[in-house]
Amino acid sequence: MAVISSVENLPIKLADTKAQEKIETLVDQILTKKSHEASIDTSGLETEIDQLVYQLYGLSEEEIRIVEGR
Repeated sequence: MAVISSVENLPIKLADTKAQEKIETLVDQILTKKSHEASIDTSGLETEIDQLVYQLYGLSEEEIRIVEGR
């Protein structure tokens, strides 16, 4: 397994406008909910963001399991 020595080596994918808007909307929803009640459960919204990022990077089910530690 290769060791990444700097962030310059990390692959960064750019989402299309539609995906960016979806992610921004979800983040805004999380921030709004947390601003009203810090302990509120936003895991469902966070899972939606995760799924969008997995799609963006084209991760397989096996890669997703690794990322999620399953």
